[in-house]
Amino acid sequence: MNLTDRRVRRTQKSLGDALIALALEKDFDEITIQEITDRADIGYRTFFRHYADKDELLNDVLGAVMLEMRDLMSPPPLEFFTNPNHQVDYLPKTRILFEHVQENSNLYRVLLFSNRGLVQPLKEFAVQEFKAHYGSIFETDIPFEIITNHMISSIITLLRWWLNNDMCYPPEEMGDITFRLIIQPIRNLILDERKQTP
Repeated sequence: MNLTDRRVRRTQKSLGDALIALALEKDFDEITIQEITDRADIGYRTFFRHYADKDELLNDVLGAVMLEMRDLMSPPPLEFFTNPNHQVDYLPKTRILFEHVQENSNLYRVLLFSNRGLVQPLKEFAVQEFKAHYGSIFETDIPFEIITNHMISSIITLLRWWLNNDMCYPPEEMGDITFRLIIQPIRNLILDERKQTP
């Protein structure tokens, strides 16, 4: 990455951080671009070299979150859902998710509680990622779309509860809860279905 690219990324991150900080203080609709640039200590006209409006900036922040989530949460191997004897420790993955949310709690408070409809794109992104890895193996009497929607919605709901309750349990414990409450039952459902299939 050259110097210009680094400068652009730094400016965009500063604007994104400023927007998130302001969104914790007041309603998104009340935030002005002048307030964003003042908070970021960046010139007002500089904002428009990067974004048309604050909605575009918010979407850029959301896109960065999705890419970061993809890098952090590599899925378990296919055998995890198809082989009952396959031993895999999925807890580090779920722990990492909660550690990431904890480290970026202001950002996730805005994304998961915003009235801007940001949860739906996050959910759709996660469902597509899951489908790309496992789509063909989820041949149960429950349609794939319902299984994945249930899993992703449940994890998002758990994250929201955790943030709402001031992250009262450590990430490692929340990872264990997520595994036992959401991921393991889905694995068992798929394994049981495969066992019954001749």
